[in-house]
Amino acid sequence: MTLWGCAFEDFLTQDFEVEGGNIVDEYLKRRGWKENAQAKTYMKALRTSVMSLYEVSEIVPGNSLIARDLVRGGEPIAVSEGTATKTLKQWDRIAARIVPVMGRNVFAGGLLPFTPQATDALFDGLRQMFGKKNAKKLSVIKDEELQAAASMFTLSWLFDTLERAMRLPSIQNANGDELIFHDVRFPLASGVTQKDIAARVSSILGMSQENAKLWNWLEQKPKHDARKRSAPSFDTTMDNGARVLGNIELKGKFLHLATNSAERAQDAHCLAKNAP
Repeated sequence: MTLWGCAFEDFLTQDFEVEGGNIVDEYLKRRGWKENAQAKTYMKALRTSVMSLYEVSEIVPGNSLIARDLVRGGEPIAVSEGTATKTLKQWDRIAARIVPVMGRNVFAGGLLPFTPQATDALFDGLRQMFGKKNAKKLSVIKDEELQAAASMFTLSWLFDTLERAMRLPSIQNANGDELIFHDVRFPLASGVTQKDIAARVSSILGMSQENAKLWNWLEQKPKHDARKRSAPSFDTTMDNGARVLGNIELKGKFLHLATNSAERAQDAHCLAKNAP
């Protein structure tokens, strides 16, 4: 959602070669009367804003920070910020838009944390776009040029994030099974009613009924042959601590099983076959 917000803010700053070429200008012209003074000031500032990379310091959690522009240089800027200052750390780098509103500077909604790798990728791209191919120093970039290169920030962040996500280890459940969500459907035989199936499911050991058509499949005792977990694990538990192995639900002419591994899906299949 943050990435979507950045793309939307990029769109708000664009001028298109049509009548009413900027969406903010057109909105304020047609519907500006609906907005209060602060909202209109914010939209006008956002319309001409520039995405850049900032290094943050002097963070006051819930209140403010100092942002130094690493692309355009200049004096550091004091920014009033409530949410991000609660998680940012000294010298973190973020891609953001700083907009002046009613005598103070604030961040626009789209804010992306940059790793050193994403920072290097961004500056490589900017050097190729605005400087010589093998230049080691970034040339001076005008605001209108940087405004046109807004997508460079989101793409640098996105490629870095995807690369790191693909290196994450697989996730397992508490039994050591690889986490792969399964949705298994058992068709009801001709002439069999949901009431008949509900009675049979309720008779299976470990089925805890939530309502007329939904059951939690609870672990009765941990498996003695459970594999040792070698990756981060994920599972769901009830309020009393009982582990939920899956859910059983009646939907139309099918009985649905939802569980988080192939092994548990097979175990549930055996339970269904051997149900009284």
